Amino acid sequence: MSQLGGFGGFGGFGGFGGFGGFGGFGGFGGFGGLNFSGLGPFLGSGADPIYDPSLVHGLQITEQSVTHVANRLPSPTARELTFSAAENMRLWADWVRSSIYVTDFLRQFDWQINDRSESIVLRYGRRDFVIFNRPSMDTFKQQLDVMRKYLDQRPDRTPEVMTQLSFPTPYFAMIVGLQTNHRFTSELIAMTQVLASHVTMVAKHQLACRRPAHIDATVMPMIPIPAHGSFPSAHATEAYAVAEVLCSFVELHKRHFADFERRQALLRKLAERIAVNRTVAGMHFPIDTWAGAILGRAVGQIILGKCGMNVRVASYAYSAQGERDFSGSQFARGANKAFGVARRGSFKPNPSQSFEWLWRQAGTEFVR
Repeated sequence: MSQLGGFGGFGGFGGFGGFGGFGGFGGFGGFGGLNFSGLGPFLGSGADPIYDPSLVHGLQITEQSVTHVANRLPSPTARELTFSAAENMRLWADWVRSSIYVTDFLRQFDWQINDRSESIVLRYGRRDFVIFNRPSMDTFKQQLDVMRKYLDQRPDRTPEVMTQLSFPTPYFAMIVGLQTNHRFTSELIAMTQVLASHVTMVAKHQLACRRPAHIDATVMPMIPIPAHGSFPSAHATEAYAVAEVLCSFVELHKRHFADFERRQALLRKLAERIAVNRTVAGMHFPIDTWAGAILGRAVGQIILGKCGMNVRVASYAYSAQGERDFSGSQFARGANKAFGVARRGSFKPNPSQSFEWLWRQAGTEFVR
């Protein structure tokens, strides 16, 4: 899991979570602070300010001094905001909008556990979108030989590993070319990461798979081990979900992103690298990445559907193969019997007013 830090506070590259704080790269972000709330990078963004006691006193004196002028004039009838309207979202604090997105998404998310087969079925709107079979301990032991091949890459990848502990949004921003005024595009990315993390935690908890260092002492991870299961990888889930959403976004806005196909290729390769960096660090087996990538693709497609895009969520079942490494090119094939990936149909998720609103706002930030 990327520890729910990330893109920050939509608007600033600095603040308390990651990429920014709604309005300039500095709000509640910084490029990557950590926090562990379910709202992730949204926590506290747009929160009410705390006035200095002297200012509070001054405001009271002013109120008592000037109110009589207004009271001499007739009072007009006030108009209320439009009931249950997505356009009201612009008036809310960032963290309030994030709460709306999270609850909107999760109310259709469900899962079913099969104790006999030790598997979990993840569902959205009563439709299956991922089935994970819990890998055996023998499978994980086979994976140790595969992952050891990555450990000598640690010196070269250390800067990436360390700066991707939180949501690695700056890496996506680099490819998409985000500026300080792309506050809603930043919000879309952060929300995708938060939702992907929530979904992954459900699967991690139920499958309860040990980390590599808990199985073999020679792994010796280079960073602290997060206190949750190994399978699936949340970093992979988040990265592939963001890549799925942004690939669709840049193609839709190809008047601005004339080279959108090149950006799509870069986004997919970046997702692969972010995921593999966790194996280099000793956090994950390659099969964890397989599961995370499959899950991330589905979460990204669900989000796109909720944003009003005409997409179908591809459903897959995954049975991990212990001798197999992760490969972005093999993942792109979809169904892949040799790697344990089976296709199980597709479905179209229902759109959501709040997600459609966010998608529109992000779109207005680019040349149309």
